[in-house]
Amino acid sequence: MELPRLQPLYEKYKDQGFEVVAVEGKRDTERAQKFIAKNELTYTFLENGEDDAEIVSNIFKVRGYPSSFLIDRDGNVMFFHLGFEAGDEEHLEEEILKLL
Repeated sequence: MELPRLQPLYEKYKDQGFEVVAVEGKRDTERAQKFIAKNELTYTFLENGEDDAEIVSNIFKVRGYPSSFLIDRDGNVMFFHLGFEAGDEEHLEEEILKLL
């Protein structure tokens, strides 16, 4: 499960301008709120929109979950990763350091 594994990265690098924005793709607000509270996640969460406002598929062309993007300050996607397994956060941290 990737979202709790992003919290330490967020805490470590947020003062350097690193932000985490998670998009809940299933539009299940209650379930998402419980998950966020249970895991004490403090970064930004958004709900995916529907139809033309659907962030995940329309803007980022995501077709598989979980998907992670590192986006620079100018809005350019600099890194993409599909899936998430234990240890992937180490590779993600390497990519974060390249952008900070």
